[in-house]
Amino acid sequence: MASDDDVTKVLEVVGEAISIDPLDIQDDESWKFLGLSGLLASATASDLKSQIGLDIRPDDFDKYPTVGEFKAFLKRGPSAAQTRTNGNGSLPKTATPHPPEPINPWEGVPKPKVPLSIILQGDPAVSKKVVFLFPDGSGAGTAYGTLPKIGNDVCIVGLNSPFLRQAEDFTCSIERMARLWIDEVRKLQPKGKAYILGGWSAGGYYAFEVAKLLTEAGEKIDQMIMIDSPCRLLYEALPAQVVGELTRKGLMGAVGGKKAPEWLVQHFTSTVYSVDKYMPTPLPKDKVPRKVNFVWVKEGLVKSVSESGLDVDMSVKVTRFLLEPRGDLKTEGWEQLLPGAKYRFDYMTGNHFQITQPFHADSLGRVLQKVTA
Repeated sequence: MASDDDVTKVLEVVGEAISIDPLDIQDDESWKFLGLSGLLASATASDLKSQIGLDIRPDDFDKYPTVGEFKAFLKRGPSAAQTRTNGNGSLPKTATPHPPEPINPWEGVPKPKVPLSIILQGDPAVSKKVVFLFPDGSGAGTAYGTLPKIGNDVCIVGLNSPFLRQAEDFTCSIERMARLWIDEVRKLQPKGKAYILGGWSAGGYYAFEVAKLLTEAGEKIDQMIMIDSPCRLLYEALPAQVVGELTRKGLMGAVGGKKAPEWLVQHFTSTVYSVDKYMPTPLPKDKVPRKVNFVWVKEGLVKSVSESGLDVDMSVKVTRFLLEPRGDLKTEGWEQLLPGAKYRFDYMTGNHFQITQPFHADSLGRVLQKVTA
């Protein structure tokens, strides 16, 4: 049985292993989210035994997948852990439960510091097509402001996160974020028109959940545009340790040699935490959009991971997705969530974090011009 002091020491050892201040490790975070798995988990278990004298096995981080469960396990002691079975000697699967969400999605949410939407091109009242683009982990729909003109009859609306510049309050699920945006989208959509929804990275998840809400309300989705958005069914949430490494190396949100601003890193981290708890379910086949467009980049963040100096676990699929060069990706699991649609695949220049940066935004713009024509 571990004392409170022992638990504190354990978190100090773990924090050093994953390059996170132990005071920032929260009880409801999962070890997988924090990047503690595989060889790193084995090395950490060995450190705990040599430095503190606790007999921790590497698979204990899998048996007790959240920080809170692991701390409770430590306080009970290893002997108590052996009895935690299903009756057949195997441990039950556990999952971090979602806290119950209020009927009013805005309950407890502070007033946004930025507008929820910004009309970047055209006029939704007169344009033939209105394209709603949801933000990546930065939360900034204004990032799409670098796009070239898409078309004379195309309106582009960027959605800003309600938690932009106040990421410390961002504890919402992906599904609840969609509920925070739904009225804003409806307000700008001309009556009677089918929707066009899209998003970059996590923005694809937001677009998908907004599509579910709209179709449940009887609305129609004509088209979805998934911009380098890896399906959550196949890809993990990006480990927090990887976020820290990318920030340290200036590979995330850096423009013109300047490092990413602190507000962007904070919002990105909060987004990743929500993605870690997110597991989508399919749209009913009769609600699936007529067209689904996939836009992928082919470049990785680095030419060589081994020469980059990045200390990351390359067994994590989403880490490889970001860092390594790719071939021509296709549906990447989205076909399970959007069955029966007509799929189109296009490819643009740049890496995952350069999509709306100058020059590469022109490449994305050319794709959008084609798919909205």
